[in-house]
Formats: sequence, structure tokens, C-alpha cells
Amino acid sequence: MRWIKTQFPGVRYREHPSRKHGIRKDRYFALHYKVDGRVVDEKVGWASEGVTAESAYKQRLEIKDNKEKGTGPVTLREQRAENEAARDAEAAQRKAKAQAEKSLSEYWTETYFPTAQRSKKESSWNKEEQHFTRWIGPLLGKMPLKSIGLKQWDELVKVLSTAGLSPRTKEYITGTLRRVMRHAYDRRMVSDPPPTGKRIGVAGPGNNRRLRVVSHKEEAAILAELARRDVHAWRITRFAFLTGCRASEAFNLTWGSIDHARRCIVFSDTKNRDSRTIPITEPLAELLDTMAAGPADAPVFVKEDGSRYQQAPYPFQSVVDDMGLNEGRGKRDRLVFHSIRHSVATRLAQRLGPRDLMDIMGWRTVQMAMRYVHGNEAAKAKALAMLGTAPEEGKVLPFQAPGNA
Repeated sequence: MRWIKTQFPGVRYREHPSRKHGIRKDRYFALHYKVDGRVVDEKVGWASEGVTAESAYKQRLEIKDNKEKGTGPVTLREQRAENEAARDAEAAQRKAKAQAEKSLSEYWTETYFPTAQRSKKESSWNKEEQHFTRWIGPLLGKMPLKSIGLKQWDELVKVLSTAGLSPRTKEYITGTLRRVMRHAYDRRMVSDPPPTGKRIGVAGPGNNRRLRVVSHKEEAAILAELARRDVHAWRITRFAFLTGCRASEAFNLTWGSIDHARRCIVFSDTKNRDSRTIPITEPLAELLDTMAAGPADAPVFVKEDGSRYQQAPYPFQSVVDDMGLNEGRGKRDRLVFHSIRHSVATRLAQRLGPRDLMDIMGWRTVQMAMRYVHGNEAAKAKALAMLGTAPEEGKVLPFQAPGNA
């Protein structure tokens, strides 16, 4: 098809070989002009799409005017790109505005919760769902995201306090709302970040670390009584004392995670989502030999009725209480199932450095390990004494006082 000039300078067209637009053949218009000494040919569009020679010429004049003024696009391609960027920005603004107009419940259902299910452990998003369904949704669910301010946060805290919830529980529930609102803020759907726990009067406790270290004598007594009362509780408690694992790691351990060929156990479903491997020691092997292995996906430790453990075995705490091991003890000094992990870490720290301790206990930061690593005064004195010894002879270097200058 050949190009045909129009009455408008720089505008020409080609005719479609068969397609008609009205009584004549459909025409495809294009611009033909020079920019900085080079010839530019740019397509505009079909007459059947609403393009005319006059409208094409107006675009040409606009581009020419931009060139003379030194502002704006100087080619049709640049103009289209600029218009497309403007449309995208406008669409993004409309989308953000529409999202902000959505209620908290709509945002939770359509955006936040699906993301949480993809990116978090099931136990984490399941707990958030409980918080939203029981407390947050009924109070604030119908409110638009942009309308949730300090007043609404205060109302939530008041409801939680009136219900008699503990400070820690209030911290967890408001933390769920904070993550939802932070998610919306990061996506520019609300203009302000969520307030801190301190600002709404729900700050975390200062120090809730467990202090109780289970003695070897207490360990033996607890295990002996558990063996008499409930062998299933004895097995998981014995396993905790032999590995120092988190309770949830023991609950979720499957037979497929035990590699007898390599003599190791793999903890894959961990609190920080980092898998780790520990060796199977002789005591661990003896414990596992007392149990009948099941399918790879079956839990290693089950209750007497065959169901999974979801929380620390009740017989454990019952034995601790019956033996009076918590009498006269403060809250942080009480013996609970987690005290086993704390006790194992304390014992291992006497023999391992921070790096090895982190590997066994499954900690990401050295700060956790350093809670348990304490200085060895005898070793430090011996190391300092070596500073005055000649390494090649193993003798103390003679002391010579400096003379007068």
C-alpha cells in the first residue's frame, strides 16, 4: 500500500485493500516530519478507530509546539508514553483510594489474610485469624481503613481490658491489628503508620525470661514418676531433656524427620522457620528404640489416645505440682515444660561456644546464646599467664625494670 498525502502538512494515509469505513475504504493515518534533522514516521491509527486527518494534524501541531518551547514530548511515541504513564498513575491513585475506602474486614479478607497464609507459618496466621474473628473484627471490622485512628485503638484496648485479658494477650491481639495496618500503610492505603504499643498503653513486659534451671535430681524424679503414670508423656519429656528442642518442635516431629542412616534428626517446622539438624546420641537412640516407627508423615510423639500433642503434656505439670517443685516460687521461677529447654541450654553452654550453642538450640542471633555463656575465671587466668611466657621455651621471660633515662 502506498502513502497518500492529505491537505494537512505532515499527515498522510494508506487505504485498507478491502475493509470499508462508511462509503470509502478504511484509512490508516500517520505523521511524517523531521526532528533534529532526522525523518520521523509515526503511526496514528485507523479512521474506523476515530482518527481523522485533522485530529492527526492537531497532534502534529502539539508536538511541534513542544519542540519550539523546549517542554513536553517532541514525538508521538514520547507523547503516548507520557500519556500512558499519566493513566497508570491515575489508575494507581484510584485503586489506592478505593482500597482505603474499604472496610477493615474487607481488607483483611481480600488482601491481608491471603498474604499471611502464603508467607507465614500456619500456627502464626491461625492465631491472627483467632484474634481478628474474636476481638478485632466485631469491634472495628465495618470501619473504613482510613478512619481507624487512636480513638479506635483506645476502644479496642478498653474492650480487651474489660474482658480481663492479661497484658501479654492484649499485646498479641493489638499486635495483629498493628500488622494489618502496617501492611496497609506500606501499600499507601492509609496515610499514617499504626501506633506503638507504648502509645496505646499495651507495652510488652520488661523481662519474662524463665529463671528456673531443672537440677539433675529433679529431672530424674520427674521422669521416674512420669514413667509410672504415663509412658507417652515420659517419652516426649525425655526427648526434650535430651535435645533441648522447643515444645512445638517435638509436637510436630514426624518419623520422616529421623534419619537413622545418617544418625540425625531434622527439625523443619521451627519457630523461626529455619530447619536444623542434631545428631542422634546413644540415649536418644535408646529412647527411639522403645517406640514403634510409623509412616514418614506420622507424628513421633502422640498421646495415649493416639492424637497429636498440641500443648505440653498435662501429666508433666501434674507431676511437678504433686511433687511440690513450684511451692513458694515466683512466676518466672516456676518449673514449666519450657524450663526443660532453658535448663538444657544452660548445661550445654558450659561445654560449647556461642556458635555451636546457636546451632543446637536453633537461635539466629548470638545474643540469645550469650545469655547462657558465662566467663570461666580459671581459663581466663591461665590465658593471661601465658602472656608472660616464651612460647618456644615454655619459660617465664625474665623481668627487667626500665633504667633511668
